[in-house]
Amino acid sequence: MNKNSKLLRASLIFIACTSFIVCGVQPIFMGLLTERLGLSFDQQGWVVSIEMVGMTLGTLICPALMKRYSGRSLCLYVGLLCVAFSLATAWVGSNALLLLVRLLAGTAAGLIYSYAVSSLGRLPDQDRSFGLMLLLQTPEYTFFSAALPLLAAQSGSVIALCSVAGWYLLICLAALVLPRVAVRSGVPAEQMASDGGSARTGRNALVGMLFMQIAIYCVWGFVDQLARDQGISAVDIGWAFGLANIAGLPGAGLPSLLGARVNRQAMITLGLVSIFVAIGMLTGHTDTPTKLFAALFLLTFGWVLALSYYMALITTNDPRGNLTPLVSVILMAAAAFTPALIALLVEGSNHQLIFLLGSGALAIAFAVTCMSGLVRRGNLQQPVSG
Repeated sequence: MNKNSKLLRASLIFIACTSFIVCGVQPIFMGLLTERLGLSFDQQGWVVSIEMVGMTLGTLICPALMKRYSGRSLCLYVGLLCVAFSLATAWVGSNALLLLVRLLAGTAAGLIYSYAVSSLGRLPDQDRSFGLMLLLQTPEYTFFSAALPLLAAQSGSVIALCSVAGWYLLICLAALVLPRVAVRSGVPAEQMASDGGSARTGRNALVGMLFMQIAIYCVWGFVDQLARDQGISAVDIGWAFGLANIAGLPGAGLPSLLGARVNRQAMITLGLVSIFVAIGMLTGHTDTPTKLFAALFLLTFGWVLALSYYMALITTNDPRGNLTPLVSVILMAAAAFTPALIALLVEGSNHQLIFLLGSGALAIAFAVTCMSGLVRRGNLQQPVSG
């Protein structure tokens, strides 16, 4: 690979990670908004949900825009919009205006994220690209999660919220490396690599990934509130959240090292079990910073591990190439739908109901994943007719 290709890959990986920065530090981000605007538990859920609705919209409209505009123009100008929306978020004075601003911010961020992920899929050696993308998220999100509460304590919540804009300015700089021409239609390399896979296995994996994401987002946007309800301070929450993101390293490192040499369904199951234990701890057994750290560590480890193998299972079992584009849509849609469901169903801080919803979603993900394994073994054992 030549120097220009390496620089392009690095730029796309950075853009993909950083466009998702608000979701990466969502519990801390929501804690700052709640402190400034006095949001209730259900209002927090709607803010999280509306932003993810925007990201889903951005993901859906991205393919059409990619055919008309170059990557450089798309990421540069939309990145500048993200800067403006981030600054506006810090100064809004009402919940209604906050919802509008976060909807627009989410749409812009989702568009950039979808472009970067789609472009990485067109480059060779996709497994390495996505593995590095997940690895980069860990130090980036860890640093910002720990820095936000400290910045808020020293300079106020407005300055801390404005700091999000700095990340999107970096995206604008990274966009200068991207090509000047629009993407034309063609067969992505990952689709060619998936020839011969089982479409049914790919569909089952897609459904399993959906329900895993639902389980995650039953608690993800509410970690700050759940921890405060158990008497943990905002600064301790920030440090626990930031340090726990270290779990993303082994979570992404195992797929990078082991690859397809292990059973993907078994590794996904390991991740789901880790998430189950974490949700149980977060909804009633994290009354100290150490326990909160342990729960978030398990949650992050299981999430990254299972997601890595789910994505691999989908892309290698997509013979027609129609499942891979749905991966980013599913990720965004689950994140948009789940907080709204929690806001509708949960009155106050009903930890037990949150646990039941999260556990139920994990049970469905586990069942569908097991079905994928059975289908795959059945296909392998079928005699070849002559």
